[in-house]
Amino acid sequence: MSATPRRGKARARLYGLGTALPPHEAGQPAVKRFMASLAGATLKGRRRAVTLGFLEKIYASSGIANRHSVLADYAKDSPADFEFYPSNWALEPFPTTAARMKVFEECSVGLAEKACRKALRESGARPAEITHLIFTTCTGLFAPGPDILLIGRLGLRPQVHRAVLGFMGCYAGFNGLRMAGQILGAEPEAVVLQVCVELCTLHFQKEALPDFIVANSLFGDGAAAAVYARPGRLEKGLGDLLATHSRVENDSLEHMSWRIGPAGFEMRLDRSVPARLKAAAPGFVGELLGKAGIKLEASAWAIHPGGRKIVDEVQAALSLTDPQVLSSREVLSACGNMSSATILFVLDRELRRASSRSVAALGFGPGLTMEGAVLTRP
Repeated sequence: MSATPRRGKARARLYGLGTALPPHEAGQPAVKRFMASLAGATLKGRRRAVTLGFLEKIYASSGIANRHSVLADYAKDSPADFEFYPSNWALEPFPTTAARMKVFEECSVGLAEKACRKALRESGARPAEITHLIFTTCTGLFAPGPDILLIGRLGLRPQVHRAVLGFMGCYAGFNGLRMAGQILGAEPEAVVLQVCVELCTLHFQKEALPDFIVANSLFGDGAAAAVYARPGRLEKGLGDLLATHSRVENDSLEHMSWRIGPAGFEMRLDRSVPARLKAAAPGFVGELLGKAGIKLEASAWAIHPGGRKIVDEVQAALSLTDPQVLSSREVLSACGNMSSATILFVLDRELRRASSRSVAALGFGPGLTMEGAVLTRP
């Protein structure tokens, strides 16, 4: 196995990245106050005390300082000021899935457009040059969908080929990246625009279950976009796609799930997920780096920060230094987990700072699914 990537192998180059966050920012202390006020209004006795203690522990160890949301309510001190939830700390009547999807329809396209415009501007590609649009989300759906509405908003050609990757979860950004590479392998003149938009905070669940409490402490809203073309098709570029890899751990299908409920989408998270990923990561990474033709010590890293403990366990499993996971921790701290958009946020930081020639990216999600990609500097 060589220590450097095999030149001339890549058929897809990442030319531009763009990220976007919604306007409402809430620090973790403010969100914790929101959750504690809800618990105080809906629980009694020992159950309330246990829940409040669990909230303190989860938020203190989250590794998150701030999150963003399309909803203003999480930073409000009084329910009289709520704009989405009912004006009481019990949040009754609790908003339906239909009400949440209405907000998704109103907010998702504008946020996606903002990220796309940044990516297009950096890449130098004109909207009319885009031949393929890959749209990824697991937090909302409607039709005609955001992929169609972006045609008009961005000025794309009506003949643009569209693909929607839905309900995959946190690793779906990797599927979009892989699809872009496959398209460019088959169509050398293509220019591919990938966009991930996730409005995770629409799916806040108020029932005091550990899974819901943990999910409520982690997720934020955000959008990210990327532009790909063949090497040399556009000017400059951030990285060439050397390899991708995927694996489903079939013995852990119920460790993480995401299902539609009557009041939003419901996340289930098994506490064993970080340890499960720690055990599986070395073998998976060996296969990924083998496909790319590089050694572990020759790469910088972009790990999907699903949570602080996930980064901790993967870092330990791969014997990575703190600087090697800095981009992942910075994104987690500033934004929380934004599902499929998160890895593009991490790559946006790491590709601009890494001293290593190659960057290995890792993502995880329901399945348990492990995804990876290796990019090398042009």
